[in-house]
Amino acid sequence: MATNWATELFGPKILTKPKTTGLPTESRLGGKSGKKLVALYFSASCMNIDALRLILFTSSFKLRPPLRHHHRCPPCKGFSPMLLDFHNSCKDDLDIVFVSSDRDEKSFSDYYQKLMPFLATMPAFNSEEARQQHMKLADTFQIKGIPSVIVLDGKTGNFITDNARIEIMKATDEESKKALIASWLEKEAVPIDEAEFGTGQSQTLLKKVFMFFVNRPVYVFGLYYLIKQGLKYLDALGRDEIEGGEL
Repeated sequence: MATNWATELFGPKILTKPKTTGLPTESRLGGKSGKKLVALYFSASCMNIDALRLILFTSSFKLRPPLRHHHRCPPCKGFSPMLLDFHNSCKDDLDIVFVSSDRDEKSFSDYYQKLMPFLATMPAFNSEEARQQHMKLADTFQIKGIPSVIVLDGKTGNFITDNARIEIMKATDEESKKALIASWLEKEAVPIDEAEFGTGQSQTLLKKVFMFFVNRPVYVFGLYYLIKQGLKYLDALGRDEIEGGEL
C-alpha cells in the first residue's frame, strides 16, 4: 500500500491540540480524509536566533551553545491573527499545519493554543525523529525566515505556492479570500521535487542587511563603535583644518 503523502511529509502523527500525543496523520490529511488545500505555517512565538538556525539548518544542537535569551517574533505575532481570520473564512477548503520553531513545551503550547483549530507537526524539541522531520520540511521548502506559508494540493501533496503569506495579507474581505482560494485551486500543482521556490520568500537588499544584523547582534555594537570613532576622527580633522587656516 502506498504511503500517504502527508504521513511521508509530516511523520506518522499530527497534533490537533496542545499537550497531546497526536492522531495518525493519514486520518486527518491526504486523500479522502483531507480538504482540498493544505497550508504549512512556519512560525514561532519567540525567535531564539541560534535555536532557529540550529533547528532548521543544522544536524546537531551541539554545534554551538544556544543563546539564553529569546527575541519575540513581531512578524509572526502580526500575521497569525490574519491567518486565523483567513482560515475561519475558508475552513471548508483549507487545513493549516503549524510548523513550530519554538524550543520548549510552554512556548509551543501557549502559542499553539492561540492558533486553534490549526493542526501542528510534532515540535522539533519533542524527539530526535521530530527534529529530523522538522529539518526535512525546512530544507524541502527552502524556508529562509518566519513566518512563511506554503500551500499544497490537499489530495496529492503537490506544490501550489510559497507566496501565500503575501497573498493572504492582501485578501482583506470575504470576496477576496474566496477568490484567493479559487486561484490556488485553479493553479497547476506540481510535484514538490519539481517546484521552484523563492517567489514568496524573496528579500530586498535592505531586508537582507537588516536580517544580517538581527542574526548577529554583536555586529551592531561593532558598527556603532566604528561610526562613533569615525565621527570623532572627522571632528578632529575639521578642527585641525580650522586651526591651520587661522595660522
